[in-house]
Amino acid sequence: MPDFVGYSALIEAYGLRALPLVTRARIDARVKGRQRQQIGGQWFELFEPGYQPDSGIAGQLQFALRYEGINLQVLALLFDVQQSTAQEALCQWLTSSPESRYARIACFLYEWLTTQVLPIQDPVSTRSRYVAVVDSAQQFALLDGERVARFRVINNLPGDRQFCPMVHQTSYLQSMVAKDLQNKTQQVLASYDQSLLTRAAAFLYLKETQSSFEVEREKPSPQRAQRFADLLRQADIRAPLTQDRCVELQNGVLDPRFHEYAWRSRQNWIGKDLSFRAQVDFVPARPEDVASLMEGVLALPERAIMRIDAVVLATFIAFGFVYVHPFMDGNGRIHRYLIHDLLAKADFTPRGIVLPVSAVILANLPDYINTLEQFSRPLNQLTEFNPELPDMPATGNDAVYYRYPDFTAQAEFLYRALERTVEEDLQHEINYLLGFDKAYTALNAQLDWPPHQLEIFIQVVHSNGGKLSANKRKSHFYWMQETEVQQAEIAVQQAFDLVIA
Repeated sequence: MPDFVGYSALIEAYGLRALPLVTRARIDARVKGRQRQQIGGQWFELFEPGYQPDSGIAGQLQFALRYEGINLQVLALLFDVQQSTAQEALCQWLTSSPESRYARIACFLYEWLTTQVLPIQDPVSTRSRYVAVVDSAQQFALLDGERVARFRVINNLPGDRQFCPMVHQTSYLQSMVAKDLQNKTQQVLASYDQSLLTRAAAFLYLKETQSSFEVEREKPSPQRAQRFADLLRQADIRAPLTQDRCVELQNGVLDPRFHEYAWRSRQNWIGKDLSFRAQVDFVPARPEDVASLMEGVLALPERAIMRIDAVVLATFIAFGFVYVHPFMDGNGRIHRYLIHDLLAKADFTPRGIVLPVSAVILANLPDYINTLEQFSRPLNQLTEFNPELPDMPATGNDAVYYRYPDFTAQAEFLYRALERTVEEDLQHEINYLLGFDKAYTALNAQLDWPPHQLEIFIQVVHSNGGKLSANKRKSHFYWMQETEVQQAEIAVQQAFDLVIA
């Protein structure tokens, strides 16, 4: 049998109903030092026998905090299920090793999570050096934090006890932070004339609106599309996130018949309503937990803005929102809006510009859905809910899962989307406008065009690689002579630098 250690050992020893760990730690006599391996779809961190910790709570906690980072969900479940045992173990650990950073961090986390004070008077010397609660080499944390004199620790957790997601410092995320996409965005935009950027901004707001609705497989009316585009522009004013603001967003993206005016008071669910049964794919937080969870979500920007990586912060807020699902409808579009809102607040996005992130999401829907399911799929295994009996409360969807999630996969997805947006799509969209302007000027000089026909011609020829299709010729441009079509095609090709084989 594998000798699991750390969080895996605690979960098994005390029967904790925790979501599956992304990586499990175990002792393996065949390993020298430590190795990371994937076996059967599960990642393992393998340690040689010399790493074997003591089997009690203190020993396994010290191993977990040192080598696996902070898992608030497991700790919250452990301290709830084994409160007296954990208290005794922690007090004994800190009393015998008052200088141990991990004992001090563990005791701080116990009091922080449970709001219960451990029965220890002045546990740590005032001469002891302060240590950070979160090791920033392992997980993203605040650049600074509150000093807690009782344990001589610096609380650099990104959130509060109502909502505190964590993200691990994977090699990919470290490479993205080093890439500095924020500066790269500024460099791309600096190469264009300001008047062009003004037009590009208007175009990008509408494109982002259209793409966000298409992700939901909806085609909004022109009025609803314009309302959402206007809301995107308002992200630029850096208004605080409040319940009233979220209600305004919900009302802005939905038909008036489905407007809501406060957090939901009913249990919602996501899935398919089949003719013979309901297929439940995800059950969001219980209605009685929504208010406290959303209080934590909405408090996080003020706590963490400019004190943590901007993309990680946007991940916290946007994905925290969509998993809590505080409204009965409209959550997905607000979730994607919040990405822009937080990137603007963190000065990642220049004023007056929105990055077409939803277009990248739309082009990579399987990746996006898989990312959403990194959280929803395992939680669904613990949850029971029957939509045919809506008055029967859901079980298993406890607040602790939404309160302390691991959003590493979600942060990696958002960085992938932004990387493509900044390095490919943003420049592509602005260059499209440049090409459109050139084509418009050339074609306008060649022919007298009926209203709106010139714009349509450019769009359909460009999207078809520089040629007018027979169907479009028949349906829209039957009035054009063959030589006129050929000359107009060449003008579009040259404007967009299209290469026709």
